[in-house]
Amino acid sequence: MKHSTLRLTQAMLLGLMTSFPITSTAEAPALAGIVQPSQAAEQLFAKGRELIKQNKISQGIGWLDKAASQGHPQASYELAALHEAGLGVKKDYQRAKHYYELAIKHGHRDAHFNLALLFSGEEAPFDDLTRARQLMQVVANRGDIEAQFVLGTMMNTRSANVSSNPAQAVHWFNRAATRGHEKAQFQLGMQYLRGQNVARDAKAALHWFTQAAKKNVPGAHFNLALMHERGDGIPANDQTAIRWYTTAADLGNANAQQNLGIKYLLGEQVAANANKALNLITRAAAAGLKNSQLLLGQLYQTGYEGKIRIDMVKAEQWYLRAAKQGQPDAQYQLALILLDKKNQEGDAKFWIKEAVAAGHQDAKKLQARL
Repeated sequence: MKHSTLRLTQAMLLGLMTSFPITSTAEAPALAGIVQPSQAAEQLFAKGRELIKQNKISQGIGWLDKAASQGHPQASYELAALHEAGLGVKKDYQRAKHYYELAIKHGHRDAHFNLALLFSGEEAPFDDLTRARQLMQVVANRGDIEAQFVLGTMMNTRSANVSSNPAQAVHWFNRAATRGHEKAQFQLGMQYLRGQNVARDAKAALHWFTQAAKKNVPGAHFNLALMHERGDGIPANDQTAIRWYTTAADLGNANAQQNLGIKYLLGEQVAANANKALNLITRAAAAGLKNSQLLLGQLYQTGYEGKIRIDMVKAEQWYLRAAKQGQPDAQYQLALILLDKKNQEGDAKFWIKEAVAAGHQDAKKLQARL
């Protein structure tokens, strides 16, 4: 039997647009200053380094260990990193912890940072957020801008035994943001936009997003587009919103690519351009946005007003990608396509079941008929 294809409407397309702000993550810090070791320890360290360069890893590590035992902070630090990563030695978080603590004892500043991350990491067996915060604060108090940002994120999180500390999160984000840390500026903008840990202040959010956008943080460009489009903290301005959507899309922000693509498809605030629309939505879908994958499936299934050619192979491919991500509309549409194929009823019933489990009403009706 043949099943009717889905007709795309303007309301449906607008409903697929991303209308919420997005977040970002931290990056690794640069190396900090290290206390000068003794001449004897430096010689041991140099010998270990040279052996490692010659690919005599185990021997080199032995000499690094001797240097570490004589108070060489960089030797301790490198041994910790090697054990944490499992490079040249078996991965051993306990040994990594030991050497980081030894490096800290000998004055290595970066060891505080790395050990803090080890205590808060998902893979390591420690799960000690309190200790992680204490270690990171040592570096943050010394003025390390990256540590200030990461400490803000740590204060914003919680564990089984440790609650979040919103006031301290804002404090450390503000210190890093004021000094120009773009991700801290972005996160501080998010705090003000959401009213999270602070009173909601759209103008403050706009300020911090603008600062982060100057340093090409893609999410800041996207959020500025949303704020200008809505008139949130600033008079609504569609042209300015489109400019921010465009720069965000150019920087690789998938949400901006999806929203801008839909605007070009509908001719909303821009001249309609099916080619630009398809290119942008495809980029968003390829980046993993399941709603963009669903939309591509629908566009290739219907041809969308003759502006995009029908291609059922591509339609099925994009529906499948969205279905695997749990998109119920994609699961339902994929099931319809499979029901029209020979020997595909089993797969069709699987996707109907998945859509029903997600509460899809049409899938429930279809399941009852089969």
